[in-house]
Amino acid sequence: MTSEQTYYDYDWLLERAYSMLPKKAFEKRRERFVIPKADVIVSGKRTFITNFKQICETINRDPKVLLKFLLKELGSPGEVADQAAMIQGEFPSKTIITLINRFVKSYVICPVCNSPDTMLVKEKKIMYLKCMACGATSPVRPI
Repeated sequence: MTSEQTYYDYDWLLERAYSMLPKKAFEKRRERFVIPKADVIVSGKRTFITNFKQICETINRDPKVLLKFLLKELGSPGEVADQAAMIQGEFPSKTIITLINRFVKSYVICPVCNSPDTMLVKEKKIMYLKCMACGATSPVRPI
């Protein structure tokens, strides 16, 4: 070893690294990421999710992506109209809420660090979940 090499204490280096991270990284995920409960109204043979756009904004996903997932899982046609989503058929609110939670778990929450700060990225025919907090890239099922 040469006299020019400097050795640092592990704890000092760890504290230095933590001090360089943004404060947002230390916030608890549950405190800052709360999905609004879906307001589901069944009218005739249609089901409406009245706060659909609000849910999409909270999870930071395009309404078309979430609606495509819901329609595929329910096996029913539907569309986004203004702030709401309309699905053909009668579906209980419990079913809709369960599906939205499943979408969030699969396509929003990072499987590595549990952060909701992610993006869906499609490269060729493969869809990935890219985490903006830890940098992990995880493949997900295509919607």
